[in-house]
Amino acid sequence: MKKPLVSIITVTFNRAKYLEETISSVKNQDYLNIEHIIIDGGSTDNTLEIIKKYEGAYNMKWISEKDEGIADALNKGFGIAKGDIFCWLDSDDTYLPGTIKKVVEIFKKHPQIDLVFGDILIINDKSQVINYIKFTDFSFETFIYEGGCINPAATFWRRELYNKLGGIDKEYMWSPDYNFFAKAGASKAIFYHIRDFLAAYRHHSNQILGNKNYFRKGESIFDIKLKEHKKIIQKYTSDFTEGNIRWKKRKILIKRAFKYIKQGDLLYVLRGGLKRTGILHIPLPHKN
Repeated sequence: MKKPLVSIITVTFNRAKYLEETISSVKNQDYLNIEHIIIDGGSTDNTLEIIKKYEGAYNMKWISEKDEGIADALNKGFGIAKGDIFCWLDSDDTYLPGTIKKVVEIFKKHPQIDLVFGDILIINDKSQVINYIKFTDFSFETFIYEGGCINPAATFWRRELYNKLGGIDKEYMWSPDYNFFAKAGASKAIFYHIRDFLAAYRHHSNQILGNKNYFRKGESIFDIKLKEHKKIIQKYTSDFTEGNIRWKKRKILIKRAFKYIKQGDLLYVLRGGLKRTGILHIPLPHKN
């Protein structure tokens, strides 16, 4: 582990508009022992032109062929990955400068850690920062009942954990991240939260999972994703009812507020409370 190899998987399909920025954020990291594996689902835009532009510029390899969805594409990528540390970065998201080096140092310093995650910036279609999300230490209860306490773009784990969990389940075609992190939490994996911004997560009108215009078998992919989440929640709870879920969420929300305050993010809690009531939005400074 003197200089572990980091395998970054990027799954893409007709995202040429953002892909080059994603590639650049990986290529320009100050930690060089990486491999970037791009899995394209057979794009019809100029995706391949962009990928080929960067061939030989850094340690990048790619596959372009039809797949059965995000989970299938991720399995292809991780199936050929050779790294000691795994992660995936969507083709519309980006890493912040220095991210990989920071993460590797944590893994080296804490050999007992299985998974490392950090905070995220929210960017828009023009790559402008429009918001950000800070997290607290991982809680399995929070993750199952509320979600929103970890983001794939800013999450990294050891190859051993990936193998132990059996990789990505194709059963959850549109929720592979939620299912994978749920399995990790249930397995008592050790999570480590870096209180720093590691990635930029992009919000835009063409996001598949949030766009009602995308349909599969008569349902929007957004609705299928919600059904998959419900199925995953039921695997880990014995009291799954709408009433219990609402009560649990309120309880967890209060717990998380105290956790934020304890880690010094009182202003972030106040901002969140005002935002939930719709009274006011208070922008806070963030690290670049």
